[in-house]
Amino acid sequence: MMVVGLILLCRNNKVLTFLWLLRYSGDSNASSEVINEDDSFYVNMTTEDLLQPGHVVKERWKVVKKIGGGGFGEIYEGLDLVTKELVALKLESAKQAKQVLKMEVAVLKKLQGREHVCRFIGCGRNDRFNYVVMQLQGKNLAELRRSQPRGAYSLSTTLRLGLQILKAIESIHEVGFLHRDIKPSNFSMGRLSHNCRSVYMLDFGLARQYVTATGEVRPPRAAAGFRGTVRYASINAHKNKEMGRHDDLWSLFYMLVEFVNGQLPWRKIKDKEQVGVMKEKYDHRLLLKHLPSDFRQFLDHIYALDYHIRPDYCMLSGLFERCMKRRGIKENDPYDWEKHYTDNSATTTVTTSPAVISKPPLAGSILTFVDKPAIIKDLKDKTEISTPVPPGTHGTDNMLDDNIMASFEDHGENETGGVKEGHLQGEPRQAG
Repeated sequence: MMVVGLILLCRNNKVLTFLWLLRYSGDSNASSEVINEDDSFYVNMTTEDLLQPGHVVKERWKVVKKIGGGGFGEIYEGLDLVTKELVALKLESAKQAKQVLKMEVAVLKKLQGREHVCRFIGCGRNDRFNYVVMQLQGKNLAELRRSQPRGAYSLSTTLRLGLQILKAIESIHEVGFLHRDIKPSNFSMGRLSHNCRSVYMLDFGLARQYVTATGEVRPPRAAAGFRGTVRYASINAHKNKEMGRHDDLWSLFYMLVEFVNGQLPWRKIKDKEQVGVMKEKYDHRLLLKHLPSDFRQFLDHIYALDYHIRPDYCMLSGLFERCMKRRGIKENDPYDWEKHYTDNSATTTVTTSPAVISKPPLAGSILTFVDKPAIIKDLKDKTEISTPVPPGTHGTDNMLDDNIMASFEDHGENETGGVKEGHLQGEPRQAG
């Protein structure tokens, strides 16, 4: 067991609090957590957190700090004691009613080796929590947009981000899954010099396998319940209909509108039903005001799709590329967040990009390249509402291959994938 000691000292009417943690040999998980008294506590950590700075998971991943949390789990920045790289650890309580990390692991492993996907490093479970370890990324696209002077992106940045996001969505559809929670905070930029201009898709906890073992599209359920985030959810999602590939593209469309406008018409409405009614009545052509006229074709295409029809990803990619070419936008042009900060004392450029800095790291520093890393978006932003489903219409929400899920069902056996430094975007990665 773990004993927490607390001392309160009063000085000048102020209370100074000191915490120390003692590990007893009787703990059944003594091998998976190690306490280092030298590590300081961060203000965003609480005694209710599953981990604290200094804890070591599976004798390999040492917690540096908490970087996100909410009703669906907790996210930590950690140090891989084997490779010395910074990683992200995503945890959920073993007692949590809604378990989503099994799906996270299944989809993440299916996607290994593809662009726009974090490298899978390991996963496991103990009697307190389930966890997955993956490549740490930088700031998410919601944070980066809010940091802009107008709270919006330029058309140049919007088109280039949109093209990468579209390709990420196509990738997850190609392996037989829907994401079902496409939103800006579920996409982050890389944090190192070699990947800081690449977009990474995050959080597969609400994903659903939409194909059978033979590759056929599964029959839609009569009622499926709401999944996703209200602001970006499709009209189908609001109607509790079975979501298909086109619903992920509707969420992308709403993201693009928010990117260039800085907001969506229903942004201040919190009620799911009211937002659904507004979306259904709203003339979506009005949302195209600040987007190229070509995007009327994007809107027309997703309107024409249904659950069974495969989207024309190639045509949609062509829209982005044609708009970029006509406006002289190049892939290597600076993104909006890369334009504002220049270090005049040297020939390097310092940006708000998660890659942060191109100068050599300080000796002994493990945080040199980290600028408020956020592999995971604000978990509190996620809204998952399960609308009651009539009897007999449930079905199985997901059809997962047993071998994909074996690592989570193995009662604590850790599974590691490719963890070598230097894997560049697009290179094959060991799936583990």
